[in-house]
Amino acid sequence: MQVRLPDGYEMFVEEVGSGFPLIVLHGGPGLDHTMFRPWLDPLGDELRLLYVDERGQGRSERVDPETVSLEVFARDVDLLAEALELDRFALLGHSFGAIVTTWHATEVGTAAAYVISGGGDASEPLLADVEASLEAMGERGRPIAESWEHEQTVETDAELKELLRVQMPFHFHGEPPPGYGEETVASPEVLRHFAKIGYGDFDYRPRLAAVRRPTLVVVGEHDRTTTTRGARVLHEGIEGSELAVVPNAGHMSFVEAQDRYLDTVRSFLRAASAA
Repeated sequence: MQVRLPDGYEMFVEEVGSGFPLIVLHGGPGLDHTMFRPWLDPLGDELRLLYVDERGQGRSERVDPETVSLEVFARDVDLLAEALELDRFALLGHSFGAIVTTWHATEVGTAAAYVISGGGDASEPLLADVEASLEAMGERGRPIAESWEHEQTVETDAELKELLRVQMPFHFHGEPPPGYGEETVASPEVLRHFAKIGYGDFDYRPRLAAVRRPTLVVVGEHDRTTTTRGARVLHEGIEGSELAVVPNAGHMSFVEAQDRYLDTVRSFLRAASAA
């Protein structure tokens, strides 16, 4: 459905299930909510899942990429909650969506609970982790590294999806599911913009102590992108947070270890929503 935000922007939201509202932010940038489906859909048995195509991406209204930022994406969460008249909601973000979620948690803090799934603590150490992971892959890592360079010049949907295809072995511990990502409504202009500016150039470490809401940090045991190192920094910095390391999974832990991931998120949000 298309939702008109208070600022007049038209945002696409896919709604699944009923219950306590959970706003879900996708990765990328330049991707859309289809990365989560159908893997997160079973949460709809207890929760009202609100899958968002973030500003300028997917089926949402396209904008000048220069007008979007981590702050804009984070503040859109509250604009959406206002438009849908949500009194309370939880926020789950994965990968780049987790980076947006952490901005929201540290700077806004209006969600009843946060799930930071495959998130990062700061740009510099995250990049170092990625470089170390690529080096450990040897020759298998060379085309993946080259694909990230090409993000700065990507022009078409087809080019973006080819970059995704090349990068998938980096993001999965095992084999990616056949056809994963083919349903994506790509936004190459948004990916190109963020690739050029360093994906937001963030450092949350000094602000983690400001988070006062229940927070779950989830990471795949073999995540090469947003590693267990970064997850532990987030967990140790956010007082009272929970840390879940999903075994036998890479960056796409909700796909590779779906049952374990869902059980962890469901239990956390069940307790947080009742608080």
